[in-house]
Amino acid sequence: MRSRFRGRLFWKILFGFLLVFFLISQLLWLGFTLYGKHREPPEHIATRRIVNLQMASAVSVLQHGGLPALDNMMSDWSPGDRRFFSVTLMPTPPQEISRHQLNLSLPGSGFPDQVIEWVTGADGQQYQLRYDVKGLREDSEMGRPPRKILNIPEPVFWFAGVMGLLFSSLLAWNLTRPMRQLRLGFTRVSNGDLSVRLYPQMRRRHDEFSVVARDFDAMVERLAVLVKAREELLHDISHELRSPLARLQLATGLARQTPESVNASLDRIDEEARRLDKMIGELLTLSRAENEKMPDEQYFDLHGLLEMVVNDARYEAQLPGVNITLEVGENVDYTVKGNAELIRRAVENVVRNALRYSVRGQVVRVSLRPDGHWLSICVSDSGPGVDADKLSSIFDPFVRVNSPMQGKGYGLGLSIVRKVVLAHHGEVQALNGRNGGLEMIIRLPHWEN
Repeated sequence: MRSRFRGRLFWKILFGFLLVFFLISQLLWLGFTLYGKHREPPEHIATRRIVNLQMASAVSVLQHGGLPALDNMMSDWSPGDRRFFSVTLMPTPPQEISRHQLNLSLPGSGFPDQVIEWVTGADGQQYQLRYDVKGLREDSEMGRPPRKILNIPEPVFWFAGVMGLLFSSLLAWNLTRPMRQLRLGFTRVSNGDLSVRLYPQMRRRHDEFSVVARDFDAMVERLAVLVKAREELLHDISHELRSPLARLQLATGLARQTPESVNASLDRIDEEARRLDKMIGELLTLSRAENEKMPDEQYFDLHGLLEMVVNDARYEAQLPGVNITLEVGENVDYTVKGNAELIRRAVENVVRNALRYSVRGQVVRVSLRPDGHWLSICVSDSGPGVDADKLSSIFDPFVRVNSPMQGKGYGLGLSIVRKVVLAHHGEVQALNGRNGGLEMIIRLPHWEN
């Protein structure tokens, strides 16, 4: 089984934070080193004070009290201090020998290995006072400096290293775990499992990963709906194609059995062929309308397109005796951007649908008006309307409601309307009119220069 910590991102985060830790430690060491060149360490100041105090006391006592007074004072010193201080009776000192004194007023001055002072005692003799500064410093530093790793004291290095490793591991695990869950989720989706959901596992994080998980679940739910719709569409297409094909087979069988009915059978074959051609054409239009980017986009006048559709519909409405009216506001620019042919088919399907549900003497009203950033097309009829519980489903493929002319369609017209309008970033809505009938409202974005 593959380890959960084998992902490259985990190791990048882990070693990245450890590297940053060591870089920061070295930068701090460099900063303190540069700062220390301008500041004298506290241990150096203490050494200066000890040496200067003891030498000044010894000189004063020897000058005023002589060697016995100095011995008496040194008896009060600790064995360590007496070990680094010595007094020697000397002849007259050479003139070239100078005195060496550690000056507290010069903290930046260096340290000599020893301090020598020539003093004339109370008995008139010359004495040499010597202080072993180097030995005192080595004794105070306990022989050798503490061990260091990368300029860091060894205990501090190991403690900080372990804590940094623990922190980096927890941080890397916390960041890579949701990404691993996302990867597994995408793997399951690619294998066809659309039941996977990630938000219930990540909603307690309250960060960007929980937002991504919620969007992932919404995407999977949308994919499940689309897949289900595709399967239902294929099932409906197969069902709808089966009926005309069965009638074609029946017509050819009758033509073979009864030669005298050949003409009637050929008429039936032509009729069913026209129906199949119409259905295939509507399916192709539906598939074309589903493309996100509309082909052959252009700017055109929606008013002119609507007049052309209404004029064609008026010619067809003469036979059933239905009147079609068009109401358009004056002095308004009705320019839209899109595929004019698809928009024409969508509006034509809505008008013909209203005509199909109308009877002699009724009126189909078509209006066009601006509505904010939209151009709104309203097509209303005086037909029986649609049950309220079926309004939301009339835009689905192969869905047909009761109509005196039900047999003339396949339930694809309104589905094409919705696909075309949505592809043009518009809206379509079906409502039952207040006085009966059905109202279809299409809103398209109004292009304004």
